[in-house]
Amino acid sequence: MKIHSRHLRLISMYWTRYAVRGGAGLVYLLLALLFGLIVAHIFEKQQEYLQENASLDPQMAVEIDRSVIQWVLDIETDRNPSVTGIPEPDPWTAYLLDERPALLSKIFLVLLFGMPFLISVLGFNQTAGDIQSRGLRYLMLRTERANIYFGRFLGSALFSTIVIAFLVATIAFYVGMKFRIYSAGALAVWGLYGFGVISILMLPYLAVCSAMSASVSSPFLSLAASKLIIVGVPIAAAIGKHNWEPLNNIKYLLPWGIQNYLMHPEWTHFLGAAAGCLGYTALFLMLGYIRFQRRDL
Repeated sequence: MKIHSRHLRLISMYWTRYAVRGGAGLVYLLLALLFGLIVAHIFEKQQEYLQENASLDPQMAVEIDRSVIQWVLDIETDRNPSVTGIPEPDPWTAYLLDERPALLSKIFLVLLFGMPFLISVLGFNQTAGDIQSRGLRYLMLRTERANIYFGRFLGSALFSTIVIAFLVATIAFYVGMKFRIYSAGALAVWGLYGFGVISILMLPYLAVCSAMSASVSSPFLSLAASKLIIVGVPIAAAIGKHNWEPLNNIKYLLPWGIQNYLMHPEWTHFLGAAAGCLGYTALFLMLGYIRFQRRDL
């Protein structure tokens, strides 16, 4: 495997620009913005309602926020709600609710859950289209397969990171202007943190798309396979959680079982989840590269 840094840089930068010209990047940008702003709008309306009715019950806003955050955390982790069905307060929920801007925390948790479903729109056609048209044969006269494969992944990752930065900045600015309940510094710090964790989370799912794109000779099949894997794993895990517990472990085929720990207050949990995401990324990239290296282009 020969990787030339100059070739890698040129291919990745070109692929970042091509994501816009090719249309997939624009679709991903629009879907990400639409999804993020809808989530922000839903929680904004909830916040307005809580503020209007806080005089009736001063603890109502806090308890509803606590229930929302703890419910989202329970979806993807192995935490169990109380017997009464009302989640008991815990340090993780208190951290997101009391020590950080609660409104941003709720939005980020939903983005962590939903953004992986969108990434295949950006990453499905990294190599599948050129494999189908045999266009890679001309590119391989000037560079090696490794530079093409990893360069296009890096270009897609860079574009995704730019989109996430724009999305998080828009949401943080929107929350800051709409509600004067958080300081600008708190919003900026937590917004940067949210940008970082969502950007890290996108990498393994994008690597799945890279592997699927390198394994098939049709962009449509690559998109369908990527969607099936990314959507199918959490659905199967959810079914197993309520019907057959061993099936719930299928979530660890992807970062679904660890990704919420990117928002954990303890750094050991955060570092473990971040390292896990990078490990998934390396694994899926290498599996895709092995297939890409051996197949007839």
